[in-house]
Amino acid sequence: MRKFLAVAALSALVAGCAGNADYATPIGPQASIPFADHGNIRDFHAINDDTVFLQARNRQWYRADLIGPCFGLPYANGIGIDARPMGTLDRFGTIIVDGERCKIGSLTPAESPRRQS
Repeated sequence: MRKFLAVAALSALVAGCAGNADYATPIGPQASIPFADHGNIRDFHAINDDTVFLQARNRQWYRADLIGPCFGLPYANGIGIDARPMGTLDRFGTIIVDGERCKIGSLTPAESPRRQS
């Protein structure tokens, strides 16, 4: 019985790690978005509760992986940015969704998350 439970637990772990290959965790250099608190974020596209893509005014996309889930992010009509103290958003910044503060763990350059039809 223990062997069965161990195999079932391992299978669940592997299945949970598989995820969507299109949005696999990037292994690129960390980035920053200057003047993020002064309107330099043009658009955003949430993938799930802990991943959001941000587009800067220069149309460059960035992937923000959050530390833990940010409930309601995929359904948000707007988000807030806390890029204190210098106004530059980086992996130490925060996204605000419906009053909930969601810490960024990684911010990397990315391709557009929107699919072309």
